Amino acid sequence: GVSSRRWNWHDLTALDWGVIALVVLSALSLTWAPNFGVASRDFRVVVLESALFYALLRLARLNTAQRWRVVDAWMLGAVLMSLIGLMQFAVTGDVITAEGVRRVRGVYGSPNNLALFLERALPVLAVGLLWPIGRRRRWLYSLALLPVLACLVLTFSRGALLLAVPAAALGVGILRGRRALLVTVVMLTIVVLAVLPFAGTERFASLWNVRSGTTFFRFQLWRATLNLIADHPLTGVGLDNFLYQYRTRYVLPAAWQELDLSHPHNLVLDFWVRLGVLGVFVLLWLEVAFFRRGLSLFRKSARSSLRPLAAGLMASMVAALAHGLIDQGFFLVDLAFVFMLIQGMLSPLEWEDALS
Repeated sequence: GVSSRRWNWHDLTALDWGVIALVVLSALSLTWAPNFGVASRDFRVVVLESALFYALLRLARLNTAQRWRVVDAWMLGAVLMSLIGLMQFAVTGDVITAEGVRRVRGVYGSPNNLALFLERALPVLAVGLLWPIGRRRRWLYSLALLPVLACLVLTFSRGALLLAVPAAALGVGILRGRRALLVTVVMLTIVVLAVLPFAGTERFASLWNVRSGTTFFRFQLWRATLNLIADHPLTGVGLDNFLYQYRTRYVLPAAWQELDLSHPHNLVLDFWVRLGVLGVFVLLWLEVAFFRRGLSLFRKSARSSLRPLAAGLMASMVAALAHGLIDQGFFLVDLAFVFMLIQGMLSPLEWEDALS
């Protein structure tokens, strides 16, 4: 059950202080954001509300069973999103046809946004195949894995398929052991073979074109972002202000066709342009504290269902970081809440005998 022990400041962990630092720094950034309106909205709906969600998870002092039920609700949401996407692909035809493929987008405006959400749930579902998490949950997670994986493939998100999924799969394999790692490598090989028929489509062939297309524009975007950071290294330009600075001052002449970009498509650069150099420090703080806590919990809970939970959450974060190298990583409402959910599920459990 839930402990009745009173909360005190000594209970704050490195993760807690990282979230507090993120909120405080984001609030301070409002004072230097040129466009205060969009910055204040970003602060409220992305940073503050997700941090309050994290605080609720921490203050609730959930036991192991309760944590799994929260994760179950998250997985159910991923399944529902996937079923909507699959129905669009097979029945309604409400998909985005571009670069030689039909891409599902679910309830999102972009297939990439759907992929960013599903790729974070996929590793947690995968632990059901590799760890004992209860017979009923294991069957349900195994069944849920099928539509989520199918829908994720049909987003044709290159960041998800070529970075997030392989990185998360290798992470799960390493945590589970040599045999699971071998199985992971074999499964990734099968996925690569399955994607090969689409290698000739513009969607994938354009990856190697550095003179035009997505890869070219991404390099131009990163160069422009570095120019912006050189002008504002300490403070950045404030929350959600990148668009207005980029399209008016920093877009390079060769990339004028893509003016309406709201973020630099890189997690580290995004934190820097929104919050300054201290934003990068806070991001590193959160990630180091998260993985230290996750690995500690994983090692200490060999006979507990917390072990697969810790493994799945860490693999989910690996997927987010891998895709975040070339796309959005935190500053969207759903991604921020999932980020805080992942962090909150690894909060301390000293008030219950969960690690024995």
